[in-house]
Amino acid sequence: MAFTGVGSTSNQSWALFKEQVDYKIIKALQPKIIYPTLCKVYPANGPVVDYNTTDSWLQPGKVSESGEFESGALDYERQYASIKEIGVAPRIPVNWIKDAKWDVVNEHVEAIGFGIARYLNSDVLSSIDTFITGGDVDGRTYTALSSHIVTPTALWSATSSDIVRDIAAGITALSADDAGDGKKYLILHPDAMNYIYIDPLFLKYINSGKNELLDRGIYPTPYGVDILVTTQADPLAALLVNVDLANIKYYERESLVIEIEKSARSKNIDIVASIRYALACGRPKGIVKIAAILE
Repeated sequence: MAFTGVGSTSNQSWALFKEQVDYKIIKALQPKIIYPTLCKVYPANGPVVDYNTTDSWLQPGKVSESGEFESGALDYERQYASIKEIGVAPRIPVNWIKDAKWDVVNEHVEAIGFGIARYLNSDVLSSIDTFITGGDVDGRTYTALSSHIVTPTALWSATSSDIVRDIAAGITALSADDAGDGKKYLILHPDAMNYIYIDPLFLKYINSGKNELLDRGIYPTPYGVDILVTTQADPLAALLVNVDLANIKYYERESLVIEIEKSARSKNIDIVASIRYALACGRPKGIVKIAAILE
């Protein structure tokens, strides 16, 4: 797509240019982001979001014919998440746009979309890791859950590896905290996924040793677990996320905002793209990390 009319003073041409830029950035961003798959999206009405978490249960009891039901209440804890802003603002000289033999604007626009998508994915995945390994995410401190960090049978690159058993161990850790049922994703880096492609036990479990589905990009669902592959994942570990019960929250203060400024004095165009959001987790016990699968 070639952008025309950049140097023109026509309001109509400038409006069309901005519309094309908006469309291209959003088109490059949307298919690549993973937070809608792993998180529940909520609106944020201010710079700090407050929310409640609970890990308590209501326990019914047997009542005699003339007895009374026991009182019960859930214990809630107030938590807070601070909104952050990320963005990028490349400056493109108008003469570059006029003189270049390639579409300079289109190249920058797509790079903005892909760049924001990569940042969001990395932030979401590193935050999920912190939810169980412990640390700070957007203003809240999480305590490490050592029972949800699983050690694999062996490195997945070793001949003694047992990938199916490692996944089963992760599900067992979830089930021990009543988080085994629900939609689950195994998040892998392509380097780790490479060993699933060729693991004989895994292939036998899936389709009697045939890998036609994998060749066509259709990944298996061992024990009902879907596989999500992204280069933003940790290449040395795997994350197992129960998206129904982990209650990972994406608080959106401002969706993608795009501003385009043209300076007649300096003959530059600034394309400013930004987004404001925060991440939080209502129940980290819905997450398991399979650590040290590669080295």
